[in-house]
Amino acid sequence: MSAARTIVHLASEMTPLAKVGGLGDVVGALAPEQARRGHDVIVALPAYRTLALPAGWTRVAADGCDLAWGLGREAAAFEIAMPPAEQVATGPAHDGAPAAPAGAAERGGRLRVMLVDHRGERRFFDRPGIYDDPLRGQSYADAAERFLFFARAALEGLSKLGARVDILHAHDHQAAWAPCFMRTQLAERRVFRDTATVFTIHNLGYQGIHDPWVLGLAGFGREVFYPAGPFEFYGRVNDMKVGLSFADLLSTVSPRYAREIQSGGEFGFGLEGVLQRRSADLRGILNGIDDVTWDPERDRFLPEHYDRERPEGKERVQAVLRKECGFPATPDWPFIGTVSRLVDQKGFDLFEQAEADLLRIDARFVVLGAGQPRYQELFTRLMIQHPHRVYYRAGFDERFAHMIEGGCDLYLMPSRYEPCGLNQMYSLRYGTVPVVRATGGLADSVEDFDPEHRSGTGFTFQRYEPAEMIGALRRALTAWRQPPVWRELMHRGMSRDFSWRVSADAYDRLYDDARAKLAREGQMTLESLRAQA
Repeated sequence: MSAARTIVHLASEMTPLAKVGGLGDVVGALAPEQARRGHDVIVALPAYRTLALPAGWTRVAADGCDLAWGLGREAAAFEIAMPPAEQVATGPAHDGAPAAPAGAAERGGRLRVMLVDHRGERRFFDRPGIYDDPLRGQSYADAAERFLFFARAALEGLSKLGARVDILHAHDHQAAWAPCFMRTQLAERRVFRDTATVFTIHNLGYQGIHDPWVLGLAGFGREVFYPAGPFEFYGRVNDMKVGLSFADLLSTVSPRYAREIQSGGEFGFGLEGVLQRRSADLRGILNGIDDVTWDPERDRFLPEHYDRERPEGKERVQAVLRKECGFPATPDWPFIGTVSRLVDQKGFDLFEQAEADLLRIDARFVVLGAGQPRYQELFTRLMIQHPHRVYYRAGFDERFAHMIEGGCDLYLMPSRYEPCGLNQMYSLRYGTVPVVRATGGLADSVEDFDPEHRSGTGFTFQRYEPAEMIGALRRALTAWRQPPVWRELMHRGMSRDFSWRVSADAYDRLYDDARAKLAREGQMTLESLRAQA
């Protein structure tokens, strides 16, 4: 285990305080795991109006400040929130939670969340929603300013805390300006003088692209806006590119995705050239899962518990799920589940194109999620027309998501691209065999079933085509009809370890490498980046 450090995460989400997608799950699991390892961990998070602290957390005000903001100034305010000490030491309050690593308590590990607020006239975070205005269903028009302010203010708040920062870990484009500010305007601050920076890409499809006027708010002149420079992207400013340019090391959330985003425009979204130039500095680390919350042996949402040695309880969970969905008891068909945002990236155009073939399969489909209206309308129509075969629930329902994982036989995840994905790992843990497209983290976490050698943990397909998806489903149903084969397949999947303890080891090594690179090569500067352009 690495030496104890002060690690700071800058992120726009953190479970259970504020969550929209997988980013919140990652930060909400990685940070406590690092604290249990003895690190002093601070998560900087916007103080959204909708943010809610769980029971037992404390919240105290800290000193605020004014920030330079273009030609004026904007006021920032800070609070420090902390979970109960025993929760950090032992993990979530749950029977059977993994023990802290040996010596963690003696090393003084702790977790704090610095809530970053804006007290200017527009109150960037005192609004409904996190990224989007719920009334319009669109991003807030001042999204560029909101998260630029967050990154700059978070660093000021850290300066006021006074502790020297060993690692600054910025997540996705909302936090991407932090490594830039640290290497330019704040380079001489004592707390950041020896800080190594890491920038993690959670989804390259969302980059934060704005007109060049944002440079003035950030405190930079137009002289830094030159072709191929860190701030220029086809005549605009790209937040993601800023983070990729200034951080000491880069990471993304699976090894396969790290290769894919360098391969061309399909996965790189215009940044593949930047990533190719920094290929030696890019690591792919597969996300972990919260294996306490997602554990069929103790899951508080399941009516019956089970594990890989005693899987019989899964049948009873399915019986409850069948009743809730209104499905008949006969015929005895397998259940195929999906919990997802209903968007193109997740492969729902394949569902749309394969509608007739899916309905010819002897199976029942259970879908939970919300997103693009065309897909919500698709599943609503299918449920009305085929109530004995299709059940759809709009929105998100945590209990029902656990019921799908616990009660279904198969989990369908045909993503166009998938940086990591978590549900396929939940599914493996619950004995719900995944059927996935072999892309990104799906390819890294699901091994294709080989009937000859009786190996593999799920079913994969390569080409992004409806016929390929249907073919993988038919292979899966063939195996389901052979109970001894299916039990072995379930058992292998349930034996895989996707805990954050494994992933946190890789982040410890990444931090070691980042600090070694900083010591060897020195800090990135505007001048050194211009020389590389």
